[in-house]
Amino acid sequence: MRISLHQACEFLKKGHVVGIPTETVYGLAACLDQSQAIAEIFTLKGRPANNPLIVHLATAEEIKDYAVSIPESFFALADAFWPGPLTLVLPAIPEKIPSIVRAELPTAAFRVPSHSLARQLLQQTGPLVMPSANLSGRPSSTCAEHVEEDFGDGFPVLDGGECLKGLESTILFWQDEKWMIIRLGAIAPEAFGLILGYDPEISLGEGNAQPICPGQMYRHYAPRARLFLIQKFSLAIKGLVIGFDDRNYSSASRFISLGNSSDPETASQRLYAILRELDQEGIDQAWVDIDLPDEGLWLTFKERLFKASSSLT
Repeated sequence: MRISLHQACEFLKKGHVVGIPTETVYGLAACLDQSQAIAEIFTLKGRPANNPLIVHLATAEEIKDYAVSIPESFFALADAFWPGPLTLVLPAIPEKIPSIVRAELPTAAFRVPSHSLARQLLQQTGPLVMPSANLSGRPSSTCAEHVEEDFGDGFPVLDGGECLKGLESTILFWQDEKWMIIRLGAIAPEAFGLILGYDPEISLGEGNAQPICPGQMYRHYAPRARLFLIQKFSLAIKGLVIGFDDRNYSSASRFISLGNSSDPETASQRLYAILRELDQEGIDQAWVDIDLPDEGLWLTFKERLFKASSSLT
């Protein structure tokens, strides 16, 4: 059910969950002060209770109301990347951030999105809690149709068109007087060095008993189709191939384009829609060309596919 900005605002203030667009992916939104709506998000998604959520703010200045201590470098990051696809994890004021949002951790994750509709909504509702608007473990939603696929035509969705980025936000965690990357995302790791004066360590939480941000621990982004990731592609593959316009897959029975192999932005923006397309068409398996650099946005792109895949060859 497509709703207007005004309707979305009213739904949220009355304690309902609403699908809303951001520049990364669509989110399932609930007001921070609506505990029942926040609990409903977990139920709707089938999301484990120990998987924390992200608090979305209208401005960086609002962080002062919710974080216990704020390092000076926080404001440098906020100035450089907010509004935008960056999430920052800081020690939280427990009375201000419900334990269900924090998964009972002492920290909380914060972001200021750049999508115009999300920003207008936040200015009217106050902080919103949002995970991605998809069933837990499935590919994220990058358009309103995807939200309706997972939650039904009657679910309220604010339609903001296709998401610009198509990948979730990069998450940085403040610990031991420095930042580390705990989820790869729409901002490449190399972007932070000039701002911070050092390159943050990448620590994605493998082996942790408790995830400290969304996207850790659990299998994510996966279609029902089996994905076989190919590091050195063979022309002999005869099945459905997901690959690049500037490469040759002459034996493939079908080709789905991610764009050009020199354009990680387009490939990232298309990825989840393509994975959903496989399920819509009832496709059993596909081969994915991942002969790509281990750097920049390609690093995030490949990490998402690793989490969604059945096999690497």
